Amino acid sequence: MPSSTSSSDIPYREIPDRNWGLAWLVCAALVVAAVAGWEVKARSMQHAPGDYDGYTNFTVQWAEERRKLDVPDHGIRVLLLGSSRMLWAADLDILEQALGTRPLQLAIAGTGPALMLKGIVEDTDFDGLVLVGVTPFLFNRLDEGFFGGDALRWYAGASPSERMGHVIHSFLSAHFGFLDDGFKLFELIDHYSDFPERDGVWDLSAGEWKLGHHYAERQTDMWAPVEVEGSFDNAQILAFWMLGLGRPPEPPERMAEMAQTAVEFFAPLVEQLRARGGDVVFIRMPGSGKYLEHDLATNYRELTWDPMTEGFGAVSINAMDYAELSSELEIPEWSHLSRQSQDDFSRRIVAVLEQRYLETRGQSIHEIIRAPDRGD
Repeated sequence: MPSSTSSSDIPYREIPDRNWGLAWLVCAALVVAAVAGWEVKARSMQHAPGDYDGYTNFTVQWAEERRKLDVPDHGIRVLLLGSSRMLWAADLDILEQALGTRPLQLAIAGTGPALMLKGIVEDTDFDGLVLVGVTPFLFNRLDEGFFGGDALRWYAGASPSERMGHVIHSFLSAHFGFLDDGFKLFELIDHYSDFPERDGVWDLSAGEWKLGHHYAERQTDMWAPVEVEGSFDNAQILAFWMLGLGRPPEPPERMAEMAQTAVEFFAPLVEQLRARGGDVVFIRMPGSGKYLEHDLATNYRELTWDPMTEGFGAVSINAMDYAELSSELEIPEWSHLSRQSQDDFSRRIVAVLEQRYLETRGQSIHEIIRAPDRGD
């Protein structure tokens, strides 16, 4: 049976002749101009090329650094663990010069060091010095925290598409500043718009905002606009912190319970690492402002820090006991060191480390750091 519709009845759109080469050229020029303008604006707001976003630092980069311990004869002698205060307190170049070896930065923002230290002690042959930063309360979380789960997942093995995405993102981030997480269009609208507040809309004064630069080997520095106390960007970070600081203090029995749980978890790891020649030093990181007020109100030191450090069987340093490691430094948003204070802390902490280690262990930290002769 013949078709009821003849091919001659099908309408076809006639595409007029155009200079398609010119059209593509105009399109490319507009894209280049838009990207260039966006990049100029980003750099004017101090978003720099080579600055990875925070999520990449806390997960993908962490996994890449952690894998270095799995390489035979890796030569790594000092590890840095903890949460974001250790990230923002460590200048790797300065510490390398003072310690005689380059530390491996394995601290993760919003995440306690428990699972990371456990994996290193139980799954590697590392026998050097581990410096663990202690941030009150966050340290006592023995779970994956905010980013630990994703970091460990990347370490275990990401999908091919995730790995390729990271390679592409890393290449572009090395050349463009506008790729920073804190410079996404909707982030800028949220933080800088004058839109009236509406029911059901995210509180623009309490959102997570850019806090630092994140470079190769996870070198992390405070973002300059946040260092200006009273500035818009500084106020954004303080408002974000206040979301958690508004909670009432934990009761004393809960504080004691946290200390005991931490001792039961960390003490065996310290003992196991020491048995093969390594050691751990716990460093209570400095804080200021509302964070310090909260720590004092909860009596964290007497109820939690002191019982923990006594039970760990490890060397401990409370930075709040040393003016040069706390009150003499700039902590613009109550929790993290400014760029200059990061340098100062990194220079000063090694002398205190040496002093405390001699007092507690009767030997120099360099005897632990020095790689053993494995040729016997």
